[in-house]
Amino acid sequence: MESIRPQNRRILVIDDNESIRADFQKILAPVAQAAESLDSARNAFLGEPEPTQAPSAATNLNFELSCASQGQEGLQLARQALEQDEPFGVAFVDVRMPPGWDGIETIKHLWKEDARLQVVICTAYADYSFDEIIEELGSSDRLLILKKPFEPVEVRQLAGALCEKWNVARGEESRQALLLEAERETREYALSLAESNAALEEARQRAEAASQVKSQFLANMSHEVRTPMNAILGYLDLLFQPGVAPSKQLEYTAIIKSSGTHLLSLVNDILDISRVESCQLPTHYGEFSPALLAQEVVELARNDAVNKGLELKFECREGVPTMVQSDPVRMRQILLNLIGNAIKFTEQGEVRLLFESGPSEQEGMTDLIFSVLDSGIGILPEDQKRIFDLFTQVDESSTRASGGVGLGLSISSRLAQMLGGAIEVESTPGQGSTFRVNIPALVPEKRSLSTELAPKPEPSSPTPTALRGRVLLVEDVPVNQILIATILRKTGIEVELAENGKLACDKVETAIADGNPFELVLMDMQMPVMDGYEASKHLRTQGIDVPILALTAHAMATDREKCLEAGCTEYLTKPVDRRELLLLCARFLDEGPQAPLPADGEFKREPSSKPN
Repeated sequence: MESIRPQNRRILVIDDNESIRADFQKILAPVAQAAESLDSARNAFLGEPEPTQAPSAATNLNFELSCASQGQEGLQLARQALEQDEPFGVAFVDVRMPPGWDGIETIKHLWKEDARLQVVICTAYADYSFDEIIEELGSSDRLLILKKPFEPVEVRQLAGALCEKWNVARGEESRQALLLEAERETREYALSLAESNAALEEARQRAEAASQVKSQFLANMSHEVRTPMNAILGYLDLLFQPGVAPSKQLEYTAIIKSSGTHLLSLVNDILDISRVESCQLPTHYGEFSPALLAQEVVELARNDAVNKGLELKFECREGVPTMVQSDPVRMRQILLNLIGNAIKFTEQGEVRLLFESGPSEQEGMTDLIFSVLDSGIGILPEDQKRIFDLFTQVDESSTRASGGVGLGLSISSRLAQMLGGAIEVESTPGQGSTFRVNIPALVPEKRSLSTELAPKPEPSSPTPTALRGRVLLVEDVPVNQILIATILRKTGIEVELAENGKLACDKVETAIADGNPFELVLMDMQMPVMDGYEASKHLRTQGIDVPILALTAHAMATDREKCLEAGCTEYLTKPVDRRELLLLCARFLDEGPQAPLPADGEFKREPSSKPN
């Protein structure tokens, strides 16, 4: 918006007659008037005749006057005034100004430069009639005519009125501009408010949807946890009943173990998705036979299929690579989840795993394509878009036939992405579904696999049954003390107990001082008085290099690093697997002939692969 002076009384006089310009100075300029008063006093004192003067006006307005003798000079003054942001309010322009532009031509140029300028035409001749002037300049409220000779009061009144008119008009323009700016800001604020309200509504809907998903997940999780817990507690009650036959005892025990394994798989699934979401799920690439891996997955799932009366088939097409380099653990987890879901949602017919390969866009790579086909209930098109979302199930009703918490497909999809691939689904409700996994893998050699599968590898190292050594078990929970100590003592290990990290440090130092040191410390990491992290650090700062095996229920990827940084030698998660525990102990203790040392990498727990 243009900046103007609060009260503009700047006057431009354009007249070729110097005396007329002087008259305007006497009439309008305060300095000129003051000088005239001093001249009159001097002349009266010296007895000189006083020159004729124009009568003073009955107003005390002061004007700032600029004069020009020709139209071009006046136009230049007007331009300079605009450039300095101090425009003239009124211009008194003589009509006849030879040579050069006359007054009419001058006014045309002035208005082109400043359309707001108020103009008074001053003339003593009949060069133009009023109608001719209007015809030349157009009808305008910015144009007045002043006949020469003029009265000083008339000039001052015109100058004052026209300057006031100019100021009022500019003030109104400023107010209009402010109103328009306020209106624009109001519209923008209203638009911003509408956008904010829309964003808030969208956020509210998302929050409600997330809350609903969370509530549904918690309800499903509660059901999934309580179901095996009901079996565990119920069959334990049956075991305590008198007169239970040995065969029934074995049956009940098997059910309890199966239910516990299922509970552990739920926890591992939660941990897996948490690791994927935080980009902390590690991948371990190695060379393996993809066809053999697929066959092993089918065999692992066969029992579930047989129990439902389903036929489980595996077909390996010709031309697939014999060996590839990728992550076999994650690939096995993906296939187990997909086959498990296919079995879960198929009531009759078959489930089939088809393995083939295709060309890859990357040199030296091939695309491994696993298709899991079933004759199950199928998936509606609108549901196919969301089945890979976290905690999402097609049937979320309380009457659903299949369990699960909605993590299996989500984990599988994210694992496939981690390996550079993807999972697609094709399904027809009532006819079945096909889940297709496409994962690129490096081919180490240009070998292809025929319809005959590669031979199975040698069985892994057997569970140690005879070990020797002195072990300190640091555990504050009595039931865990009994369980772990019993497992160790059955192999011949001498076990001593400590209830917290402080007692453990004291016992380790005392044993060293007595010349009978411990060969291994099994350290729980969360305990009262002193936890396992602090205890391990204390032992290392004392220069004690006894192997420390961390036993912890914390199973995130960062927990392993935290234990190793504290000074632990190895890491094992709870619930403790007997075979893994004994294999790890065998690395640090003397062992009998029935327990050969396992190879490196044997001790890593694979993530849960139970379908959801």
